[in-house]
Amino acid sequence: MSVPDPLLVEELSTSPFAAGWPHRIVSEVVPISRQVLYPAGSIIFEQNAVNRDLFLICSGLVGLDMRVPARGNVRILTLAGGELLAWSALLGDGQMTATATALEPVRAIAIDGSRLSDLCQHRPDIGFHVMTRLAESLSHRLTATRLQLLDLYSHTTPHVLTFGAREH
Repeated sequence: MSVPDPLLVEELSTSPFAAGWPHRIVSEVVPISRQVLYPAGSIIFEQNAVNRDLFLICSGLVGLDMRVPARGNVRILTLAGGELLAWSALLGDGQMTATATALEPVRAIAIDGSRLSDLCQHRPDIGFHVMTRLAESLSHRLTATRLQLLDLYSHTTPHVLTFGAREH
């Protein structure tokens, strides 16, 4: 049995994704995780490609672009440290809906999506924690998308919601 990298354990434990999780759950996720680095300008994954890893961005900025007919690549979102990237690796077939590019050097934790999915299915305590954080991340993305749409289609300045604000 290998000894887990203490830096990886610390990074995962203090990430917004796993902060507050019991140590026993973090210790189950660490063996299916690894640290990855992407230099500025590198492609992390491409739209329509299959990607098997869920990423927790530790530092740096990642641009998400979609190919739009007659417009080319369009930036739809920029993600920073603390955000999840490539959640499709956990929920679906791993086919990416956008291209992710490191806008500056990116340090992240890559978690094997199929192994994490297996853990979630066989260990409801882990599944609860993972899916709760995934739902929070998706909720934030939905809010960001709504705000972007308001900005695109409005002739006035959109009302900006802060994450955690309740909609009425």
